[in-house]
Amino acid sequence: MDYPCSSALKFTFPLFTVSALLSFQSQANTPSEMADMSLQQLLSLTIEEAPTLDKRWQLAVLYKQMRLEGYMSGSTELSNDDVLFRPGQVRTNANYPVLPTVIMQEAVVTQLSYRIDQDQRIGLSIPVIRQSTDHESIVPNYAEFTIDSEGLGDIAIDYQAVLYRALAHQLTYSLGFSIPTGSIDQEGDTPRASGDQQLPYTMQLGSGTWDFVGGLGYQYNIDNWRLGADLHLKLRTGKNDRNYRLGNRLAISAWGRYTLNDNAQPFIKLSYHDWGRIDGRDDEITVPGPFPYPANITNPNNYGGKQLNTAAGIEFRIAAHTLSLEYNTPIYQSLNGVQSKEKGNAAVRWQTDF
Repeated sequence: MDYPCSSALKFTFPLFTVSALLSFQSQANTPSEMADMSLQQLLSLTIEEAPTLDKRWQLAVLYKQMRLEGYMSGSTELSNDDVLFRPGQVRTNANYPVLPTVIMQEAVVTQLSYRIDQDQRIGLSIPVIRQSTDHESIVPNYAEFTIDSEGLGDIAIDYQAVLYRALAHQLTYSLGFSIPTGSIDQEGDTPRASGDQQLPYTMQLGSGTWDFVGGLGYQYNIDNWRLGADLHLKLRTGKNDRNYRLGNRLAISAWGRYTLNDNAQPFIKLSYHDWGRIDGRDDEITVPGPFPYPANITNPNNYGGKQLNTAAGIEFRIAAHTLSLEYNTPIYQSLNGVQSKEKGNAAVRWQTDF
């Protein structure tokens, strides 16, 4: 049976996905990338077949918090003492006079979507981001300090449609783009000089570039189980006004959801993330001399990597409202250069139809 989706989009998207995967390259996450991960959790890539179209609008709000602490180079764990350069030691490209110790990232993503018909919807997603980073350093008057940044992130617009639906199977795709509304000019008091200066990539709220997003989602229903797999892509375009671009991002997840009753559905998920190094460099966050990077987060080579996460959660449905709780834990990380490692992240999502 055919469904009222655009034929051109149906055949164009698989080609887009293949070409994107072939061109994909393989970072503590920047706040912008953390918001991307939040958006992936917000987009289920499933379109439930509504009995009527009385309620065409859907409002969802997701709150996510992530903690990064400790260091890794590749898949090897490092201590803070391994990364912090101290007088009397030999300075290398793997130790730094300024060291972020704990990074806390928070995102609130609000999504408003409109159901065009049984098989199509369009959505607008607005992230608000906050990050706080604790540091220690060997610079006088900056032995310990904290820097915060917060504000609007990159707004995203996406289109979702059912590519195929029959019996217990459903295949869904999404296409969209993000608008560079998040600031890449955040400033704060750093050890580079007195007063406020440009902050590193991990403190900036947006990518500074127009970016393409896309995804595929498969779902299979059997008895009280819903089983599925999702693929998400984010492809950067060009460089921003500060002469760099964030890395492309790929996320693949497999999940299972069990219906206990009409009101509760626990779920589990396994997800793989692959994201690229920063291309280019913001020269304003470097210092003169043979070692231009005062902290690992100012070096664009210390971004990108691979990560495997497990997650568990539960979803509650009461009338027209849905509340879900989810916790993610990394079980494998292989990071480029010297990076802060993720300890885990938690998310709460509320959704209603009207």
